[in-house]
Amino acid sequence: MKNRTRFLLFAALILGGLYAYNFTDWFAEKKIQIKYRILSGRGGKQVDPITFYLEGEFPLTSLKVISTDEAATNKYPHAYWHLISDSNSIPTADFLYGEQLKGMKPKVAGLAAESLQPGGNYRILIEAGKLKGEKDFQPRNAK
Repeated sequence: MKNRTRFLLFAALILGGLYAYNFTDWFAEKKIQIKYRILSGRGGKQVDPITFYLEGEFPLTSLKVISTDEAATNKYPHAYWHLISDSNSIPTADFLYGEQLKGMKPKVAGLAAESLQPGGNYRILIEAGKLKGEKDFQPRNAK
């Protein structure tokens, strides 16, 4: 009887471990959740300003905006906006497209964020140490 109890307990532990691995996010890679909001009628530019929101505050190490259409055919798509951490970036929870973030600088010195095309398909890629996140978005025409 003892051997059978041990076997059942061992089998329950193995099945519980398999369940936790396959059906929970305990062992999954953590990702930064990104949301965005288009601020209509502000800015007076070709497209309305876009604000990005993160699920919490993160000390960003890299921020890049690329065209998803270009990424579909090009392994290394052109970056419309690319910032990297200077040393220790300030934990950030939200920011506007093209804004200079404290503790970050353009990857190419002196290069500012490029204008986005209304209705274009873009993706923002964010890194904060080992954590990563990405979100697709479409700018709108400024009215």
